[in-house]
Amino acid sequence: MPVHDADLDHRLARLERKYRIAFTSAAIASVCSVLAIAGAVGTRAGAAITTRPDSKVTDVLRVRELNIVDQNGVTRVKIGAPLPHAVINGHQLKSRGGRPEDTMSGILLFDAQGNERSGYATVDHGYSNVLLTLDDQTKQHAMFIAEPTGATTLRLFNADTKDRVDVGIDEKGPHISMMKAGKEIYRFPAN
Repeated sequence: MPVHDADLDHRLARLERKYRIAFTSAAIASVCSVLAIAGAVGTRAGAAITTRPDSKVTDVLRVRELNIVDQNGVTRVKIGAPLPHAVINGHQLKSRGGRPEDTMSGILLFDAQGNERSGYATVDHGYSNVLLTLDDQTKQHAMFIAEPTGATTLRLFNADTKDRVDVGIDEKGPHISMMKAGKEIYRFPAN
């Protein structure tokens, strides 16, 4: 059973502040992405109406994939059903961490080099989690998961050091756990 001390309480309070900042940033980034896409589509539709009054207006656009590209032709936002597997360092992976046939649908954000940096998606098969991820150029560092049963988890991690923090809530109530170098160093409640 872990010992509670002032240093641990201070570190936990700092972690909770970082969680709130990361969650708020991720939520704002997601909303901004959706609004930017809607604005870009709306602007182009509006431009078509003003420049060509004889053109037809499409009320519904049905596609499997929509790519928003930058001035260099690099896809920066992808909306797809299903989404392709992750692109890391210019190479597309054979899966998203599971079986190759396990797919997701949603929105991906890419950096100027075409590397996937964030995603907001639902799992298409099996246990249909909703995920929001924040990535560096090669690995995920934050994942916000909403499970179909109602459980929710924010996971912050470093794959290189195997450090991880989970803050979540499920049918048993709220919980927090921390791992350092792959070994659990804190869990509340202790279970």
